[in-house]
Amino acid sequence: MHGEAIAANELTERIVERILALHPDIVAATNVVRETFEADVELTVPTRDGPRDVVVEISWGTQGGLARRYRHTRSRVGGPVVLGLPYVDTRTARRLRAEGIPFIDASGNAWIDLPGFYVEVDGRRPVMEGPDRRRAGIGELSVAGLRVAFVVLIDPSLLLQPVRKVAQAARVSTGSAQTALVSMAESGLIVRGRAGRLKDPEALARTWLSGYWSRLLPKLKEETVFGPKPEWWTEGGGDSTVIRGRVSGDAALAALTDRIVPTTTIVYGEPSWLDVRRRARLSAAGTGSRVILRERFWDPEVLAEALGESATVPPLLVYADCRASADPRVREIADELDHLPVVQGAQR
Repeated sequence: MHGEAIAANELTERIVERILALHPDIVAATNVVRETFEADVELTVPTRDGPRDVVVEISWGTQGGLARRYRHTRSRVGGPVVLGLPYVDTRTARRLRAEGIPFIDASGNAWIDLPGFYVEVDGRRPVMEGPDRRRAGIGELSVAGLRVAFVVLIDPSLLLQPVRKVAQAARVSTGSAQTALVSMAESGLIVRGRAGRLKDPEALARTWLSGYWSRLLPKLKEETVFGPKPEWWTEGGGDSTVIRGRVSGDAALAALTDRIVPTTTIVYGEPSWLDVRRRARLSAAGTGSRVILRERFWDPEVLAEALGESATVPPLLVYADCRASADPRVREIADELDHLPVVQGAQR
């Protein structure tokens, strides 16, 4: 905890430094305690309507849960809130602006929109490492490594199995599986051998999510077709043994949260998805609901017990796919899944 506290203090100091550089009349106070809330940083910002109090919520997270944390802090504070983050890349900055979430990072990238006080800075390089690098020291996983990370997150009992079993589950070579497992073990994310378990599932999940969006997902084959409505898929498509463990996207999100009316279904399978095409009577023409057929990157037989009887893929993948959605409503509701899949099956 001592190291984490130092890291948190360093992030707060950098954020305050960047904020004060925005305008000479900004005043900042740290570790503020008010009657209804506590704040990492509280600012007095000059605006068109006079000085305005603004709370800065310091957060290490840069992928999932930001919208939820922002809304929660706003509800406590009852006034303007800015997220203070270690680093916000261009893609994340675009998403935060679209969702109306003000932010500033340790590099000085920022978006703050108050009456008479507007700041937008983008494209600066990171000056601080993220929490997964600080705590685990792991770099980017290869595409094969991402497949391995996924299957051990979904079924941690694989860490008690021979490497060839892990390789089979992830559909990679034994050598690739071994390399990935060694890297994760050396980084403090997993324990191998007779005591095999997930040691830091949250850090591993963050690493996997980042790599899935940037490297694994773009390499998966997929095709857009049209067919049955989303509920047909989540209810098993007339034969649960065929659809089991395949459904993702907002169709799966609706099944897990009951908070959205889905319009698109992602179905994982083997290209060219002949069994699914026949059963669902899919067509290339634009009639029916939109269905995305996507290449499956795990072995369903090896993971059968972990996947269970559900038609949907594991929540971790539902979250990943929905956070990559072009629909802001889908992305927002996906935040409610945040770390649920990380906790499931975790062994500490």
